[in-house]
Amino acid sequence: MKKNLALVYLLILLSIIVSCGGVGSYYEQFTKDKAFISRINDLNKPIDEIRANEKGKLIKDDIGFLKYVYEIGKNDTYTVSYLFDEKGCYEIGIDGYFEKEEETKSVVNGIKSEMINSEYGTASEGNNLSRWKNVDGSVSIELDYKDTSRGMFLATIFANE
Repeated sequence: MKKNLALVYLLILLSIIVSCGGVGSYYEQFTKDKAFISRINDLNKPIDEIRANEKGKLIKDDIGFLKYVYEIGKNDTYTVSYLFDEKGCYEIGIDGYFEKEEETKSVVNGIKSEMINSEYGTASEGNNLSRWKNVDGSVSIELDYKDTSRGMFLATIFANE
């Protein structure tokens, strides 16, 4: 009887462990709705198109500005902000605010890897800042990771004129 009871407890414990896991790393959660590299394609899109396709929770909608928040993990968030002019979206900002440094580093390293494997290639590095430009110089990307020890990173995608 004790053997059967121990087996039942073991099966219950195993099912709890399996059901609680599986959400993936912070980077996997970060890219679940939209990969970082694909956000670059949002440059020059009109505000109505971004508003219709963005999956985050809209927290600010103003003339020429949209801001969305995404929940990640249990208590962390990141925001995605869009700035617009008459030509469409000209700047996208992504700001992460995480409790743990290792989660922040997971996202930063994932973004860097994604960029390296894209047409943008290896970044120029300096002062905890990675920079990329496309071949014709019309797009610039900056990833600021100086505050990962405080759980923060900032990424900015610019349409250069």
